[in-house]
Amino acid sequence: MTRSGNAILSSLRREWIRLRADPWDVAMLTTIPLALYLMTWWIFSAGVARDLPLVVHDRDQSVMSRSLIRMLDAAPGLKVVLAADNEAEAFRMIRARAAFGIVSIPADLQEAVRAGRGARVQWAYNAQFAAHAGTMTRDVRTVVSTLSAGIELQGRASRGAGPGQAVQQVEPVRTRTTTLFNENGSYIPSLAMPVAFSLLHIFVTLSAVTALGREFRAATVSDWLAAADGKLGAALLGKLLIPFAVFVVHALLLFVLFGVVLGWPVLGSATAILAGTAFFITAYLALGAFLVAFTSSLRSALSACAFVTAPAFAFAGQGFPLLAMPIGARIWAESLPLTHYLKLLNNTWMAGAPLGAGLGTLAVLLAFTLVVGAAARMRLARRVTQPATWGKS
Repeated sequence: MTRSGNAILSSLRREWIRLRADPWDVAMLTTIPLALYLMTWWIFSAGVARDLPLVVHDRDQSVMSRSLIRMLDAAPGLKVVLAADNEAEAFRMIRARAAFGIVSIPADLQEAVRAGRGARVQWAYNAQFAAHAGTMTRDVRTVVSTLSAGIELQGRASRGAGPGQAVQQVEPVRTRTTTLFNENGSYIPSLAMPVAFSLLHIFVTLSAVTALGREFRAATVSDWLAAADGKLGAALLGKLLIPFAVFVVHALLLFVLFGVVLGWPVLGSATAILAGTAFFITAYLALGAFLVAFTSSLRSALSACAFVTAPAFAFAGQGFPLLAMPIGARIWAESLPLTHYLKLLNNTWMAGAPLGAGLGTLAVLLAFTLVVGAAARMRLARRVTQPATWGKS
């Protein structure tokens, strides 16, 4: 083995001994992340939101209004929790978050329909909860449209129209809806999987910050370099190889969990996913090293780590469209490797994109690793020769 290889191995061995003596750091590499991945899956395990509560204010008290209430309660995303006698009672349920929407049935619903006049069913929802509102609005509209179409079909049939002709007359132009890539609208691939990989990037960065920051806090930088025969590059590689290997295993476990156990196989290039994940992990290891290099303080580096990684998911375009963000938020989002990795993950895993479609994203992740890693090494080369900067908290 070459001298560089021996230096890397010696640094790795020293880091392994340090980790074995620190159960907390071992837990941050193993049990704590794994528990949070499983918790994320458990939170979204239902896949599709069902039985979201709503209140019905029935002012008609007719056969037709009771039929509408039964249809609303039978819809998969809805659950009628209260048939309110007045609007004040209904709004009390909304404010108490015991329900997220109110269906108000007019007093003359059945009479107006039988007389051939139009009737309006009012749907009011709590827009503070966008996911709830979207699911419930879709189901309420479907139920009301179904009831309306049924009434119209009966009327046309009574006037002599055949079943097929009646359908064509009621809806001469129809929309054919096709769902792409996530047919049943499950939250598992659209939210649980990106959140799990977002947790991964936090722990990757944290592991690099902790591993390097402890050397500066304990003022053991000289010992660390000596273990690698004074070679900073070898010392860095040896120190970061363990978290790299550990989090590659974590990523593979997530692939097995979502792709095999939960039945969401990778539809696109497995090569792109594997290479992108490796570059994703090295990018955040480089970022962790960069934060320590520019602070020489474990406490400051941990604060910077939290500032960069904790809100990163909000900027990644999963919950709010990236194109709709202000320019400053767009610039920040595009500077985060997580944004690019989740784009690769979505396009390749669910949309079936080939390797060629992900080459640009792979190049961005690799460039981040090289540029930030090089900056971290250059800065560390100065820090390791400045003992006065060691020993900070």
